[in-house]
Amino acid sequence: MNSTDKNPADTNTNGRRASCFGPFRYDWEQRLLFREGETVPLAPKVGETLRVLLERHGTVVEKAELMRAVWPDTRVEDIGLARNISQLRKALGDESESGRYIETLPKRGYRFVGDVMMEGVEDSGAARAKAGAKAVRRLLGLLLALVGACAVLAVVYWQFYRPSRYLSSGDGIANIAVIPFECLSPELDCETFPHGLNDLLVADLSHDDGVHVLSPSTVHTYQRARLSMPFMARILGMDVMLDGTVQRAGERVRVTARLVDVHSAKLVWSDSFEYPAQQLSDAQKLAAREIAAQVGAHLAIQKQFVPPNR
Repeated sequence: MNSTDKNPADTNTNGRRASCFGPFRYDWEQRLLFREGETVPLAPKVGETLRVLLERHGTVVEKAELMRAVWPDTRVEDIGLARNISQLRKALGDESESGRYIETLPKRGYRFVGDVMMEGVEDSGAARAKAGAKAVRRLLGLLLALVGACAVLAVVYWQFYRPSRYLSSGDGIANIAVIPFECLSPELDCETFPHGLNDLLVADLSHDDGVHVLSPSTVHTYQRARLSMPFMARILGMDVMLDGTVQRAGERVRVTARLVDVHSAKLVWSDSFEYPAQQLSDAQKLAAREIAAQVGAHLAIQKQFVPPNR
């Protein structure tokens, strides 16, 4: 029998883990035969005979070819091959004349006729289909991730950047976040004075038509979350941030204010103001009024130098 009579799918054992037939399982890597999990003892040449027949299952293996495969360097008579086949049939419980697993073709050879199922083998079509399905799942995952990212960006824009229909959206409007001033002198009542100054500053700035002031409650929320105020201002789409300090200087209260460009972190304006310490409520009002006026004036100056296409 020549090589063209072989079944290529059967002679190629690459990728096989085991061949199963009846209660038996042949492990190709270990070259061992198992019956319901228990090893079936086979003499080495008997095991080789089974291997060759399983590789060619369904096709006839001529005697001469089988002997060359099992005894490649030894000349063996037909009686030796017949003895091997007999021992193999006994191990498989296949000693009936019909031959459940091994068929004898008189004067020709032998053929493994049992139904064999392969473990660890996929035909090329199934492999391509599996690879295609995996690629589709990967693509769908990327698309879902992209859609999710777009949805998050849309929510962020809608939540933080979309202008309200109640507000002007012209280029001359500056968005400002007022950060509560830091109290450097405990004797000033650091709870009351800075917060009172902050509320008055927000109220005075909100009267400027060229300014949109971020809600103080939003600032407090981000402060409680311990987020950096410049980072908060950028997230919320602010243009500038106003902060500063308050402290006792002898018989006077010194208020220092700073206006910072959120995008470049550059100092736009800074100044200090002093008021009598005996009249803290008046100091709050005067400081808020003067700082709001200075901020409005500097923002107006800055807007004169903004390029038309900005």
